[in-house]
Amino acid sequence: MNRRSFIKKSALTTAGALVAPYILPSGRLFAPTGSRSAQHVVLVMFAGGVRHQESIDKLYLEGSQVIDPYPGNIMYNMLTGEAPTMKIAYGTGEGGINPIPMLDYYATNGSLQSQGTLFSEVRAFSSGHFGGLNSIVQGADMVGQGLKQRPLNPTIFEYLRRHGGYKATDVWFVGNGIDGSVPLLNYSANPDYGIKYGANFFAPTVTFSEIGQDNFSNAKIYHPENELAPMYALKTFLDNTFAQYGGALDAIGNTEEEKQLIKTFMNEMYTKVSDGTFLRPPVFDNGDALNVGFAAEVMKYFKPAFMCVNLNNVDVCHSNFTSYVKALHRADHSVVTCGISSKTIRNWRKHRYHLYS
Repeated sequence: MNRRSFIKKSALTTAGALVAPYILPSGRLFAPTGSRSAQHVVLVMFAGGVRHQESIDKLYLEGSQVIDPYPGNIMYNMLTGEAPTMKIAYGTGEGGINPIPMLDYYATNGSLQSQGTLFSEVRAFSSGHFGGLNSIVQGADMVGQGLKQRPLNPTIFEYLRRHGGYKATDVWFVGNGIDGSVPLLNYSANPDYGIKYGANFFAPTVTFSEIGQDNFSNAKIYHPENELAPMYALKTFLDNTFAQYGGALDAIGNTEEEKQLIKTFMNEMYTKVSDGTFLRPPVFDNGDALNVGFAAEVMKYFKPAFMCVNLNNVDVCHSNFTSYVKALHRADHSVVTCGISSKTIRNWRKHRYHLYS
């Protein structure tokens, strides 16, 4: 089967009457026709280090036990398959002996896999973590892509904003931190796209952490008539001073209204964090669970068309296998919990989750 035929048949199989948008050589994007399969799309990326054995293949300890292997599915909300029955070490409690119960919705309606389309493999140009993340946001295998370098090809965020007409607060990248190169993924270095078509970036576990509270939550509020204008003038001076190549520092392009919405959202979140009322899964004993909860808050407030969420706690398999399977188990619980429990996501069937690692 040739590539065109495969894509055509795959689209008809997975999307029914949905016709995908396409870009002409002129750069113009035609809107999709037919009924939309999702009002909001959330792309969840599991950092690096996730193996087929413990995820897609559902083998748990099958390959590590010489005698009496113990297979099983530790991601039973997302993936179809029975959970392990012995040697449980990925749950809660002393030694992780208590698995997090399967959510009632999926116990009744079947796993997320059974209700959608599972792509068991995603091709990346390298096995490195940043290379994999780059391949996902670009949709391309960039052999020359380096660490600490913005994507070379336009990202999905830029395509949506330039060709789909989405505004800045319609497109978000929710990162798990500001270390490494993760904050570089919200727009590319491509000269025809770039920052003005990029996504708003949040690292909520930093912004709303104790250090974020100390530095931002009590920030001075400037009077709009006699104080705000001088501060904007100072900001413009500093932006131009630190801009590269001697030009003005470009920006994502949030309108003044969007900027105020972001400020209001942050203030509300600081209050929610202080009160302990922000959205989060029932089990939130790691940073990924908190990050997914904050991502649900972004979805609730801004109702974006597309949001990318990066999780990182699974990246411990090199040194601690038990922590790795615990993180996988919690990621399964966290992602699907926030997908069906947030009051703002009124109908979870309108949302499509693609899970890549």
